[in-house]
Amino acid sequence: MYSPCASNLTRSSLDKRRGRPCLVLVSFERQWLRVSNIIFDNRMGEACLAAWRSAGVEVRSVVVRQDGEVVFEHAAAPFALEHVHPLYSVTKSFTSVAVGMLVNEGRLSLADRWISYFPEYEDEIADERFRNVTVRNLLTMTMGQESDLSYIGAGDDWAHEVLHREFDWKPGEVFHYDSLCSHLLSMLVQRISGTKESDYLAERLFTPLGIRSWWWEEDQAGHTTGGFGLHLSTPDLAKFGQCLLDGGKWRGEQVIPAEWVAEATKIQVETSPFYPSEATEDSNGYGYQFWMCRRGGFRCSGLFGQLCYIRPTDGLVIACSSSTTGSKALLDPLYEVLFKESSVRETVASERDFDSIPVPVGSASGGRLSSLRLEGVHHCIFGDFEEIDIRFHENELDLSLLRDGREYGVRAGYKSWVCKSGDGAGVGDLFPFVTHEAEKDDAPAWDVRKLFAAYAWTSPTSLQIETRELDYTRRCFIDVRIGGIYAVCRVRVEGMCCFPAPSELTAILKLG
Repeated sequence: MYSPCASNLTRSSLDKRRGRPCLVLVSFERQWLRVSNIIFDNRMGEACLAAWRSAGVEVRSVVVRQDGEVVFEHAAAPFALEHVHPLYSVTKSFTSVAVGMLVNEGRLSLADRWISYFPEYEDEIADERFRNVTVRNLLTMTMGQESDLSYIGAGDDWAHEVLHREFDWKPGEVFHYDSLCSHLLSMLVQRISGTKESDYLAERLFTPLGIRSWWWEEDQAGHTTGGFGLHLSTPDLAKFGQCLLDGGKWRGEQVIPAEWVAEATKIQVETSPFYPSEATEDSNGYGYQFWMCRRGGFRCSGLFGQLCYIRPTDGLVIACSSSTTGSKALLDPLYEVLFKESSVRETVASERDFDSIPVPVGSASGGRLSSLRLEGVHHCIFGDFEEIDIRFHENELDLSLLRDGREYGVRAGYKSWVCKSGDGAGVGDLFPFVTHEAEKDDAPAWDVRKLFAAYAWTSPTSLQIETRELDYTRRCFIDVRIGGIYAVCRVRVEGMCCFPAPSELTAILKLG
């Protein structure tokens, strides 16, 4: 229940640290009235962590805001809340905001044809239907082309690649998710504003929100990658979500046009023809570079479980950095905690350690003899590596792999994460992201490359090493198994799109 007389009430969570009772919130500043059915507190946050862990989802950091304040935050070692990480397609929602600002300024209309701003491409159009592609078509992913990754590594000009593709439908006819729609929008922002999208938003969005640690990749032609490539911390992503929740306001200042927030975050196109009904998270409609959610609210979503979930009816913003298979894997456990019976919320495994990403486990006594056999340099007699060098120290090991004349190294702690930083190639560099060759992704000087790794003997003859990286979602798994006078070294990656390159490398070495 609510009362208009309660306009001055503020939310008070069940957070034990505050020791305050739960109050019902009535908000007039936002243009709706609500009663909070969800009161997010520490216990609910721990239940989310437990649900994700049980589902095999690796959540690196999470920040929850409700009614304008941070009510829960957590980072699992070796990660910290202040670490920036790639947002992948969450970036698209930021591009939407940049477009909305230009529309609000009267410098752009959704009915404008993209090509009208780029007359230099007129003679390159392979399909005349491209001439009718509007800004709205790009915002709603209804350009008319099948998703195609042929632009990757094909040249510096991604727009050139789009212009030379045939259309599959008329513009505006069919939703088909394609990051190139977002990239064309970023090019448009740059053309109209006279500055890169990253610089445009730095002044108008990041600075007002107090976001200082971020960076954004570019294509080889110098355009901000509008469909992916923004790197941001989880608390700062939560700020962005809060600004959207509050109709574009941040601390009383109108940062994003309110009209744009309202239009961008409601259904503009149905997605169910593109996504089947079993894809329960992506079949609920699309706004202007925002996804609608099956349990209400909207979200910004990125590859491998990057998320900003906004639920206006409960004043709730949940931002996550993850390394998992996608939004559904992340959201299903979250919904269980938020919306099912209280018994689900009470399922908090207190004995579990959520302070750290799980490390490899094994016998404390295992591997002592095998360590002696593996110590030193070994030439590979078959496979993807030329040489393997492994050195054991007290509670640590150093391993290097030689491939095509280049050395890839890792330092791992025994059942604990240890850090190796520097300019040298880490094991993860064996598996570059799919767009690596097509982008300029030079991180700023403050974003120091760090590789974390841990190891254990899972049996007397089986060594397992796992790696994690700052500002990368990829997870590498190195397995060395000894059999007689030979050993097999297998290196594979998860949380990284590296096709057409392999996601697994193997070599056989003869022990001395």
